[in-house]
Amino acid sequence: MKKTRIALALCSVCCGIAATLTACSNINEDERLIYVAPAVPVDTASVVEADSLWDAPVAVVPRAVLIEDHTGQKCPNCPEASKLVHDFQQLYGDRVVPVAIHSEAQGIMEPEGLGNQLGNTYYNNWNIKFKPAGLISRVDGGDGVVLDKTVWTYALQYVLGEETPLDIRVKAVATEADAADVDIKVICTREGSSVNGKLQVWITEDNIVATQDSMGVHLANYVHNHVLRAAVNGTWGESVSLTGAEGNNIREFHYTAPLSPAWKPGDLDIVAFVYSDDGGEVVQAAKAKLKIKE
Repeated sequence: MKKTRIALALCSVCCGIAATLTACSNINEDERLIYVAPAVPVDTASVVEADSLWDAPVAVVPRAVLIEDHTGQKCPNCPEASKLVHDFQQLYGDRVVPVAIHSEAQGIMEPEGLGNQLGNTYYNNWNIKFKPAGLISRVDGGDGVVLDKTVWTYALQYVLGEETPLDIRVKAVATEADAADVDIKVICTREGSSVNGKLQVWITEDNIVATQDSMGVHLANYVHNHVLRAAVNGTWGESVSLTGAEGNNIREFHYTAPLSPAWKPGDLDIVAFVYSDDGGEVVQAAKAKLKIKE
């Protein structure tokens, strides 16, 4: 799959003024918005449904979009981006796979805060200069893959409108207090198609109550969702290659993922996505709740 450059309406204008108008900047007090992200309930029904899909027949599925939201607890405009992501989830459901990536820039590092070295690595790799900044399935908006939130909607609609040759299925069970069994199945659903890229698997956590700056107001009990906690299979994932031909169209991966005692297992998700070797665009993404073994 070749790297895509999106023809977004107003993209060049929006991207050109991104750092000036919508990155973290001073806003008049009477124009300030305080947004507290809602807690994410644990949907046990969706966990059962996800498990039942593991052995479902191979079928063409719609493309999901991975949102890598580079954010920080000291970024006053970042809650606006979090609300935008929440709105996307309300509109498009499971086709939106969000990950909030915290790093040292305008953030608080672990263990006191949510920033970690993994977040720093990704932040520096993409040469990000402002927050909030997003990667929308790593599509190129014309000036690179790092997009200001003013064009996230255009990029998301573009990705959702495109087809994908992949289906990704995820199963994850906490077998012990400090470990989880994670199984990923990658399927090429279209005959004649082929995919060469990397499979990346991450752990994210919802419902983390921690501090957050918001439009000049310090919130002590802000609810942070889909926070990136760890990479299961290395910082950049591992190679995956398959075609639509029967016998070569399915790859399965198994991991034993360590769980930190600081995380709440009932609020953990496993996020899996495949990005192409040709340009790095995310071809497909999926996530599943970590199921707690009884």
